[in-house]
Amino acid sequence: MVEQIPTLSVRQSALPGNIKRAWRLGRKQGHYSRTLRGGGSVVRQLRAIRMLFFVILVLTACQSPNQSESAPTAKEPERSNNGFTNHEVDTNPAAIQIQGPMTVSLNPLLSYVGEDIYLDVSMVEGRYFEDWNPGPLMGRNWNGSFQFIIRDAANQIVQQFDIDSSFFQQVNQFFELSFADYNGDGDLDFALGQYGTSNGNFYQLYTIREDYSIERLVIAGRQELFASGGSRNTIELQTWGDHGFELDYYDNSEGKTFTNRYIWEKENNQFKLLETLMK
Repeated sequence: MVEQIPTLSVRQSALPGNIKRAWRLGRKQGHYSRTLRGGGSVVRQLRAIRMLFFVILVLTACQSPNQSESAPTAKEPERSNNGFTNHEVDTNPAAIQIQGPMTVSLNPLLSYVGEDIYLDVSMVEGRYFEDWNPGPLMGRNWNGSFQFIIRDAANQIVQQFDIDSSFFQQVNQFFELSFADYNGDGDLDFALGQYGTSNGNFYQLYTIREDYSIERLVIAGRQELFASGGSRNTIELQTWGDHGFELDYYDNSEGKTFTNRYIWEKENNQFKLLETLMK
Protein backbone atom coordinates (compact mmCIF):
# COMPACT_ATOMS: atom_id res chain seq x y z
CA MET A 1 0.00 0.00 0.00
CA VAL A 2 1.34 3.41 -0.96
CA GLU A 3 1.37 5.93 1.84
CA GLN A 4 0.06 9.32 0.75
CA ILE A 5 2.06 12.22 2.21
CA PRO A 6 0.40 15.65 2.41
CA THR A 7 1.50 17.85 -0.45
CA LEU A 8 3.48 21.07 0.30
CA SER A 9 1.64 23.65 -1.75
CA VAL A 10 2.90 27.23 -2.11
CA ARG A 11 1.96 29.76 -4.74
CA GLN A 12 5.13 30.91 -6.44
CA SER A 13 3.60 34.25 -7.40
CA ALA A 14 3.40 35.14 -3.68
CA LEU A 15 7.10 34.60 -3.06
CA PRO A 16 9.94 37.13 -3.45
CA GLY A 17 12.31 36.69 -6.35
CA ASN A 18 15.10 35.12 -4.33
CA ILE A 19 12.69 32.56 -2.80
CA LYS A 20 11.35 31.71 -6.25
CA ARG A 21 14.89 30.95 -7.40
CA ALA A 22 15.45 28.66 -4.43
CA TRP A 23 12.09 26.95 -5.07
CA ARG A 24 12.98 26.21 -8.68
CA LEU A 25 16.43 25.01 -7.63
CA GLY A 26 14.89 22.56 -5.17
CA ARG A 27 12.47 21.21 -7.77
CA LYS A 28 15.25 20.77 -10.31
CA GLN A 29 17.44 18.78 -7.93
CA GLY A 30 14.57 16.57 -6.79
CA HIS A 31 14.63 17.59 -3.09
CA TYR A 32 10.90 17.31 -2.77
CA SER A 33 7.89 15.98 -4.73
CA ARG A 34 4.14 16.10 -4.43
CA THR A 35 4.00 12.46 -3.39
CA LEU A 36 6.66 10.74 -1.25
CA ARG A 37 6.75 7.02 -0.52
CA GLY A 38 8.05 5.13 2.53
CA GLY A 39 9.20 6.28 5.96
CA GLY A 40 12.67 7.22 4.66
CA SER A 41 11.01 9.53 2.20
CA VAL A 42 9.53 11.56 5.09
CA VAL A 43 13.01 12.11 6.53
CA ARG A 44 14.30 13.13 3.15
CA GLN A 45 11.38 15.53 2.73
CA LEU A 46 12.08 17.18 6.10
CA ARG A 47 15.76 17.53 5.19
CA ALA A 48 14.82 19.08 1.86
CA ILE A 49 12.48 21.57 3.55
CA ARG A 50 15.18 22.49 6.07
CA MET A 51 17.69 22.95 3.27
CA LEU A 52 15.19 25.09 1.35
CA PHE A 53 14.66 27.47 4.26
CA PHE A 54 18.44 27.65 4.84
CA VAL A 55 18.92 28.73 1.22
CA ILE A 56 16.12 31.31 1.63
CA LEU A 57 17.79 32.77 4.75
CA VAL A 58 21.16 33.02 2.97
CA LEU A 59 19.63 34.78 -0.05
CA THR A 60 17.65 37.16 2.16
CA ALA A 61 20.79 38.12 4.11
CA CYS A 62 22.63 38.84 0.87
CA GLN A 63 19.79 40.99 -0.41
CA SER A 64 19.54 43.29 2.67
CA PRO A 65 22.81 45.24 2.10
CA ASN A 66 21.85 45.86 -1.52
CA GLN A 67 18.54 47.32 -0.42
CA SER A 68 20.23 49.60 2.12
CA GLU A 69 22.73 50.78 -0.47
CA SER A 70 19.98 51.75 -2.89
CA ALA A 71 17.96 53.55 -0.24
CA PRO A 72 17.78 57.33 -0.81
CA THR A 73 20.16 59.39 1.35
CA ALA A 74 18.86 61.99 3.73
CA LYS A 75 18.75 65.52 2.30
CA GLU A 76 21.28 67.90 3.82
CA PRO A 77 19.63 70.83 5.61
CA GLU A 78 19.52 74.03 3.57
CA ARG A 79 21.91 76.69 4.76
CA SER A 80 21.47 80.44 4.72
CA ASN A 81 23.98 82.92 3.28
CA ASN A 82 25.93 83.15 6.53
CA GLY A 83 26.52 79.38 6.74
CA PHE A 84 23.91 78.45 9.34
CA THR A 85 21.00 76.09 8.77
CA ASN A 86 17.51 77.55 8.92
CA HIS A 87 16.97 75.70 12.21
CA GLU A 88 20.19 77.13 13.65
CA VAL A 89 19.14 80.63 12.65
CA ASP A 90 15.84 80.18 14.48
CA THR A 91 17.31 78.64 17.64
CA ASN A 92 20.87 79.99 17.90
CA PRO A 93 21.21 83.64 18.94
CA ALA A 94 24.78 83.67 17.60
CA ALA A 95 23.53 83.03 14.06
CA ILE A 96 23.31 86.73 13.05
CA GLN A 97 21.84 87.50 9.66
CA ILE A 98 22.68 90.77 7.92
CA GLN A 99 20.36 92.13 5.25
CA GLY A 100 21.50 95.11 3.21
CA PRO A 101 24.36 97.59 3.75
CA MET A 102 25.59 98.45 7.25
CA THR A 103 25.59 102.23 7.73
CA VAL A 104 28.39 103.62 9.90
CA SER A 105 27.80 107.32 9.15
CA LEU A 106 24.44 109.00 8.47
CA ASN A 107 24.52 112.67 7.50
CA PRO A 108 21.43 114.85 6.78
CA LEU A 109 22.16 117.46 4.09
CA LEU A 110 18.97 119.51 4.45
CA SER A 111 20.67 122.48 6.10
CA TYR A 112 23.30 122.59 3.34
CA VAL A 113 21.34 121.95 0.13
CA GLY A 114 17.75 122.79 1.13
CA GLU A 115 16.47 119.30 0.29
CA ASP A 116 15.69 116.28 2.46
CA ILE A 117 18.74 114.36 1.27
CA TYR A 118 21.11 112.10 3.22
CA LEU A 119 24.71 111.06 2.69
CA ASP A 120 25.57 107.67 4.20
CA VAL A 121 28.86 105.84 4.53
CA SER A 122 27.92 102.16 4.36
CA MET A 123 29.73 98.84 4.30
CA VAL A 124 28.34 96.92 1.33
CA GLU A 125 30.55 93.83 1.63
CA GLY A 126 32.69 92.54 4.47
CA ARG A 127 32.40 91.40 8.06
CA TYR A 128 31.50 92.69 11.49
CA PHE A 129 33.41 91.59 14.59
CA GLU A 130 34.24 92.76 18.11
CA ASP A 131 37.71 92.99 19.66
CA TRP A 132 37.85 94.12 23.28
CA ASN A 133 41.61 93.77 23.69
CA PRO A 134 43.30 97.14 24.39
CA GLY A 135 44.48 98.78 21.18
CA PRO A 136 43.64 101.45 18.59
CA LEU A 137 40.83 99.37 17.06
CA MET A 138 39.35 98.05 20.31
CA GLY A 139 35.59 97.59 20.23
CA ARG A 140 33.17 97.09 17.36
CA ASN A 141 34.69 96.76 13.90
CA TRP A 142 33.35 96.86 10.36
CA ASN A 143 35.90 95.65 7.82
CA GLY A 144 35.35 95.46 4.06
CA SER A 145 34.20 97.51 1.07
CA PHE A 146 32.41 100.83 1.64
CA GLN A 147 30.32 103.22 -0.43
CA PHE A 148 29.01 106.75 -0.23
CA ILE A 149 25.25 106.44 -0.69
CA ILE A 150 23.08 109.50 -1.27
CA ARG A 151 19.37 108.83 -0.73
CA ASP A 152 16.19 110.84 -0.44
CA ALA A 153 13.56 110.97 2.32
CA ALA A 154 11.76 107.96 0.80
CA ASN A 155 14.99 105.94 1.16
CA GLN A 156 15.47 105.83 -2.61
CA ILE A 157 19.10 105.80 -3.72
CA VAL A 158 20.04 108.89 -5.73
CA GLN A 159 23.77 108.29 -6.19
CA GLN A 160 26.39 105.71 -5.15
CA PHE A 161 30.15 106.02 -5.09
CA ASP A 162 32.71 103.30 -4.30
CA ILE A 163 35.30 104.35 -1.72
CA ASP A 164 38.88 103.37 -2.49
CA SER A 165 39.33 100.14 -0.49
CA SER A 166 43.12 100.53 -0.46
CA PHE A 167 42.59 103.65 1.67
CA PHE A 168 39.34 103.12 3.58
CA GLN A 169 38.50 99.60 4.73
CA GLN A 170 37.95 99.52 8.49
CA VAL A 171 35.71 101.45 10.89
CA ASN A 172 35.30 100.87 14.60
CA GLN A 173 32.90 103.67 15.55
CA PHE A 174 29.91 105.56 14.22
CA PHE A 175 30.76 109.09 13.04
CA GLU A 176 29.36 112.22 11.40
CA LEU A 177 31.06 114.04 8.54
CA SER A 178 31.91 117.75 8.61
CA PHE A 179 31.07 119.85 5.55
CA ALA A 180 32.46 123.09 4.14
CA ASP A 181 33.37 124.65 0.79
CA TYR A 182 37.15 124.39 0.86
CA ASN A 183 37.89 125.30 -2.77
CA GLY A 184 35.34 128.11 -3.20
CA ASP A 185 33.38 126.57 -6.08
CA GLY A 186 30.01 126.52 -4.27
CA ASP A 187 29.87 122.73 -3.76
CA LEU A 188 30.02 120.89 -0.43
CA ASP A 189 33.37 119.35 0.45
CA PHE A 190 34.27 116.94 3.25
CA ALA A 191 37.15 114.82 4.55
CA LEU A 192 37.01 111.07 5.16
CA GLY A 193 39.66 109.55 7.39
CA GLN A 194 41.35 106.32 8.34
CA TYR A 195 43.43 105.51 11.42
CA GLY A 196 47.08 106.50 11.06
CA THR A 197 49.15 106.70 14.25
CA SER A 198 48.79 107.93 17.80
CA ASN A 199 49.84 111.37 16.48
CA GLY A 200 47.23 111.73 13.76
CA ASN A 201 45.17 110.18 10.98
CA PHE A 202 45.08 110.11 7.17
CA TYR A 203 42.32 111.88 5.21
CA GLN A 204 41.06 112.19 1.65
CA LEU A 205 38.89 115.07 0.38
CA TYR A 206 35.63 114.66 -1.55
CA THR A 207 33.05 117.00 -3.05
CA ILE A 208 29.29 116.68 -3.69
CA ARG A 209 28.27 118.05 -7.07
CA GLU A 210 24.97 119.71 -7.90
CA ASP A 211 23.54 116.45 -9.26
CA TYR A 212 24.60 114.73 -5.99
CA SER A 213 27.40 112.80 -7.63
CA ILE A 214 30.55 112.51 -5.50
CA GLU A 215 34.11 113.10 -6.69
CA ARG A 216 37.45 112.90 -4.98
CA LEU A 217 39.46 116.13 -4.81
CA VAL A 218 43.08 115.89 -5.90
CA ILE A 219 45.93 117.03 -3.67
CA ALA A 220 49.10 117.69 -5.63
CA GLY A 221 52.00 115.40 -4.78
CA ARG A 222 50.19 113.18 -2.27
CA GLN A 223 47.43 110.61 -1.99
CA GLU A 224 46.08 111.81 1.35
CA LEU A 225 46.49 114.40 4.08
CA PHE A 226 47.97 113.76 7.51
CA ALA A 227 46.41 115.75 10.33
CA SER A 228 46.23 115.76 14.12
CA GLY A 229 43.28 116.75 16.23
CA GLY A 230 40.41 115.13 14.34
CA SER A 231 38.66 111.83 14.84
CA ARG A 232 40.03 108.88 12.91
CA ASN A 233 37.22 108.96 10.32
CA THR A 234 36.43 112.65 9.95
CA ILE A 235 37.93 116.09 10.59
CA GLU A 236 36.73 119.68 10.31
CA LEU A 237 39.44 121.50 8.38
CA GLN A 238 39.80 125.24 8.84
CA THR A 239 39.00 127.27 5.74
CA TRP A 240 41.75 129.68 4.77
CA GLY A 241 41.31 132.60 2.39
CA ASP A 242 38.70 132.36 -0.38
CA HIS A 243 39.68 128.98 -1.72
CA GLY A 244 41.90 127.09 0.67
CA PHE A 245 42.20 125.37 4.05
CA GLU A 246 44.75 124.66 6.74
CA LEU A 247 45.46 121.76 9.08
CA ASP A 248 47.74 120.99 12.01
CA TYR A 249 49.90 117.93 12.44
CA TYR A 250 52.34 116.78 15.10
CA ASP A 251 55.83 115.76 13.99
CA ASN A 252 57.04 113.17 16.47
CA SER A 253 60.64 113.32 15.18
CA GLU A 254 60.90 117.00 16.14
CA GLY A 255 58.41 117.02 18.97
CA LYS A 256 56.61 120.00 17.43
CA THR A 257 53.26 120.87 15.81
CA PHE A 258 53.16 122.39 12.34
CA THR A 259 50.44 124.01 10.20
CA ASN A 260 50.06 123.22 6.49
CA ARG A 261 48.14 125.63 4.27
CA TYR A 262 46.65 124.50 0.95
CA ILE A 263 45.18 126.58 -1.86
CA TRP A 264 42.98 125.54 -4.79
CA GLU A 265 44.50 125.77 -8.25
CA LYS A 266 41.50 126.15 -10.51
CA GLU A 267 43.50 125.77 -13.71
CA ASN A 268 44.86 122.40 -12.54
CA ASN A 269 41.73 121.35 -10.62
CA GLN A 270 43.70 120.43 -7.50
CA PHE A 271 44.84 121.57 -4.07
CA LYS A 272 48.49 122.54 -3.68
CA LEU A 273 50.54 122.94 -0.48
CA LEU A 274 51.31 126.66 -0.16
CA GLU A 275 53.33 126.83 3.04
CA THR A 276 54.21 125.04 6.29
CA LEU A 277 54.40 127.02 9.53
CA MET A 278 55.55 125.95 12.98
CA LYS A 279 52.96 126.66 15.67
